[in-house]
This record gives sequence, structure tokens and C-alpha cells, in this order.
Amino acid sequence: MAKHSVQRKRKKRGNGFSFGSAVVLVLCFIGVSFGLYLWQAAFSIGQPTPPYRIVIDAGHGGSDPGARGVVQESEMTAATAEALNAWLERDPNYIPLTTRESYGSTAKPAERAAAANVQDPDLLLSVHGNSAPEGSSAVGFECYPAVPGRAYHQESYYFAKQLAGAMQAAGASLRGRGGIRYIYYQGEAKQLVESSHKEVRVERSFTILEDVNCPAVLAEQCFVTSDTDVAQFGSEDGCKRTARAYYEAICAYFETTPLPEE
Repeated sequence: MAKHSVQRKRKKRGNGFSFGSAVVLVLCFIGVSFGLYLWQAAFSIGQPTPPYRIVIDAGHGGSDPGARGVVQESEMTAATAEALNAWLERDPNYIPLTTRESYGSTAKPAERAAAANVQDPDLLLSVHGNSAPEGSSAVGFECYPAVPGRAYHQESYYFAKQLAGAMQAAGASLRGRGGIRYIYYQGEAKQLVESSHKEVRVERSFTILEDVNCPAVLAEQCFVTSDTDVAQFGSEDGCKRTARAYYEAICAYFETTPLPEE
């Protein structure tokens, strides 16, 4: 009898331990879950939410025509920006913004950056065209994110990757290291370096990238001096093709589903 009593007592103590362990595990689970919730809430503070405010900066314009070639740069950037804004206007996830009243008005890069900042943007894309000396066969797409060491470098670089990928998918050749490069100004001269150069430098990059308060990329969509490049990405249809690629890159950056092509 004594032996059976001891066994029953041990069994009861065993059941008590299991119940206590379960309570502790439940409390731990609740604590961890609450901690994760607080972490996620803290992480999301300051993160943009839809509709996202997108600044499309059409490079040059007004008294500054930009590069001249098969097409004029300012006309190409205006056509591309207009087509891109049309996509963004139709998509409820986005609010398109501009950096000046009209494509025909003149505004310096610092003025365009200031105009962007007052609109509290989530992202900026500055649209440009490239050029090369007569006789050059240069073609292709390249873009310039905010340089290393700047507040929005990582986000800008990620957006640049989306842009380069979308343009490559549209048929563009990518210049440099995957179509992404950095520009630094040393006095009046500018130095181009590949995106593999991650060192932080004191020299300024493009003003529109340096002065805007959001992730930003300047895109050189094609060479206005190349018949082949312009036919693909600088003509009337080419600007529409480029605008669609830019729109898809913006959607990829914010992880939204692009509207179907018409």
C-alpha cells in the first residue's frame, strides 16, 4: 500500500509540473507575440503608406533645352514624364507630383528640389536623356541614385535596381555595372564612378539628388544622339514604352501590382 501511495503522489506532482510548464509557455508566447507586435509597430513608424506621393521631375525645359540630337532632350523628358504621370494618375496607389508648373517653364535643379520637398514626397524620379559626340555609337540606359553616405542612399539604390531591371526587360542595354552609376562634381568637372565604389565622399552629386528629402534617382533613358536608341526609347512610342517601364519599377519598389497594359 505504501508503495502505491508513493507512486500516486509522484504522479500528482508530475501532473502539477506539466500544468505549470504549460502556463509558463503560454505566458512566454504571449510575451514574445506582444514584443513582436511592438517591434513591428515601431518599425512601421515613419514608413510611407499608400497612396504614395511620387515626384516626376522632367529634366531641362524652358530656356534649358538640354542635349540636342535626333530628338531634343527637354521634349523627350516632357513626353516621358507626361506618359508616366498618366499611369500614376490612374493607379489609386499613387499621387503624381511635379517640380514646376509646366514643362515649358525654366527652373534650376535646386528650385525643382525645393518644389518637390514642400509636397512631402515618398520618391523622386528625375527623367533625362544622354548624349555623345558626333560619330559615337554609344547607346543604353543608366541611372544615378543618391550616393553612398547620404540619408536615402540605400532606398535610392534599391529603386535604381528596379529601374534598371525594368528597362532591361523592355529591351534596353545597361551601361556600366548593371545600369547603375554615381556622379560626383569636382568644381566644374564631374566624375563618373561605378556603383561598386561604396566609399563615402564629400563631393556633391546631382543637385536634385542632394537636395530632395526622399529617395531619389536620376535616369538617363537613352542617347538622344543615337537613332537606334531614340527609336526604342526616345520617340513618341519609345517614351511611352519607357514610361511603362518606369511605372513598373515604381510599383516594384512599393510592392504594388501594376495596372494592366492597355
